[in-house]
Amino acid sequence: MRKWILDDQLIKKAFGRRAQGVRSITSQHSGEAGVSLIGVIFWLLILVFVIAFVVKVMPSYYDYWSLKNIVNQQAQQSGPEESASQIRHNLNSRLGVAMINIPQKDIQIEKGGTGPALITVSYDKIVPLIANISLLLHFEAVGH
Repeated sequence: MRKWILDDQLIKKAFGRRAQGVRSITSQHSGEAGVSLIGVIFWLLILVFVIAFVVKVMPSYYDYWSLKNIVNQQAQQSGPEESASQIRHNLNSRLGVAMINIPQKDIQIEKGGTGPALITVSYDKIVPLIANISLLLHFEAVGH
């Protein structure tokens, strides 16, 4: 046999009187629950700041990941007969194709005899965030 739980207010409307021994399934909570307008605005502002931060910082990391791949490839393809200036020229050509601008003072190339060259690119990137607030990112890519 099934037990039915009926709504006390529904029975009162239908029959004009309260049902005896029937539990109400409506909430007895008289206060309202939920997020206020100020709460919604607060969380929207937080979301906007996070999205703006990601949009401003991600291009720098994308350039860094591309730079790491280029430096690794250049270091592996450099032969023992290549000079440091030839390696630097080839690396700058690849960086130009990828549209990555790195100052020459931040690129160090070390030749180690018969093995591949050790290429280290260490640079800082300043990302302006809001007004006079900036973020300093330090990147270092090593290829050998």
